[in-house]
Amino acid sequence: MNTLMQDVKYALRMLVKAPGFAAIAILTLALGIGANTAIFSVVNGVLLNPLPYPNPEQVVTLAGRTSDFPESSISYPNFQDWVRENHTFASLAAYRQTSFNLTGQGDAQRVSAMEVSATFFPLLGVNPVLGHNFSSEEDTFDAAPTVLLSGGFWRTKFGSSPDVVGKTLNLNGTDYTIVGVIPQNFYFCCGSINFRLSDVYVPIGASKLPWMRDRRIEPGIRGVGRIKAGVTLAQTRADMDGVARNLAVAYPDADKNVGIAVIPLKEVMVRNIRPFLLVLLAAVGFVLLIACVNIANLLLARSMGRAREFAIRAALGASQGRVVRQLLTESILLAVAGGALGLLLASWGTSAALTILPSTLPRANDVRIDPRVLLFTVIVSLVAGLLFGLAPALKTSQPDLHETLKEGGRGASGARYRTQGVFVVIEMALAVVLLIGAGLTIRTLAHLWSVSPGFNPQNVLTFDVGFPPSVSKAGPAAIRATLRQFTEKIAG
Repeated sequence: MNTLMQDVKYALRMLVKAPGFAAIAILTLALGIGANTAIFSVVNGVLLNPLPYPNPEQVVTLAGRTSDFPESSISYPNFQDWVRENHTFASLAAYRQTSFNLTGQGDAQRVSAMEVSATFFPLLGVNPVLGHNFSSEEDTFDAAPTVLLSGGFWRTKFGSSPDVVGKTLNLNGTDYTIVGVIPQNFYFCCGSINFRLSDVYVPIGASKLPWMRDRRIEPGIRGVGRIKAGVTLAQTRADMDGVARNLAVAYPDADKNVGIAVIPLKEVMVRNIRPFLLVLLAAVGFVLLIACVNIANLLLARSMGRAREFAIRAALGASQGRVVRQLLTESILLAVAGGALGLLLASWGTSAALTILPSTLPRANDVRIDPRVLLFTVIVSLVAGLLFGLAPALKTSQPDLHETLKEGGRGASGARYRTQGVFVVIEMALAVVLLIGAGLTIRTLAHLWSVSPGFNPQNVLTFDVGFPPSVSKAGPAAIRATLRQFTEKIAG
């Protein structure tokens, strides 16, 4: 330990004597390590960390499956049969994306909504911050209308008022009683459905829409289930295959050749983003390698000015291992400083990225600098220090004493120039690989942007129109008349 402390103190003195070199080396490493840490924090939060639910490995999604659509929506009667006939699920829930007209709270407003089973939030272990979850009685066709608020909607619309439970919301002309508030950090997504963007939740079983009771109609309903403890995914899939066969026999018009897809929830959440994140992690890994080769070259060039120092050390009896350890201490010290600065840059960069992409990145709430990310940064810093420090240390620790100690001796310089040349070749090769990858990506994007959609999209906008119940219930003629008035007003 005494020798190690001596090496550290000496390394600090040498870095202080060359502040320009130290600053360039630390900044270069900070950029490489910071980029890797930032991307790894996203990979860790999105791909590696378990989902934020109790026993997340038991949670799966369920969808219809046909020869044309490996994952499709289901009818509500089919879902009810799944609940009754399965033997492998501890709980099953259905959900469907929709929207409502909100009136009576200032200007009329279109709010995003989710219709969910009473079992949905308990299945995921989510407890309201106020009030209670839907009861089974509230999730039936003849139940009084009830609604749960999202935490964000509760804050923006009701100022986080604690007495909101029991009040009513007028949605599509119907008064819904507020029974609770879901935590603001609740997150769930499946494909294009993102619960983080929902304002309110209503019981799916209480829907008065007539086609919700028609087995032949699939109104965008999906399922989520919690497998019983000790039951495997293969057993669950076999069980649901049996349920699908029974339904095909009982209802051939609606369920012939329709299977049931059972997929782990985490796989559904991240499968679209996984290839992108892994490619990005590999790319920033190349950037760190380039940084390491660059620092190795700088260290090798700097060692030329210290050739006589190491020759004298060797002449006085210093072993090769002792000199290598001293040089590696300097390298690791540079890497640790670069890692600390890189961690700070990664923290800033990750926070900035999450504010820009809160709704497009799945599991963005789980991205943070946690102990695993800190351990990754430490390991990367130490490996980087060894990587860029080892070759210069080994080269410098074997001086030609006769040539180096001679006045103006140049014997060792040629060998170092050759080593530097090798480093430059490696650096250029890595850079070329990165540039080719970037060029191919840019070319792909350019091709995507130039693909014709079959119409002229210039200045074209799309939007939804939510009419009040007085119009939507008045019949087709009234709806057409209202649409004509609407388009005339827009044209004006």
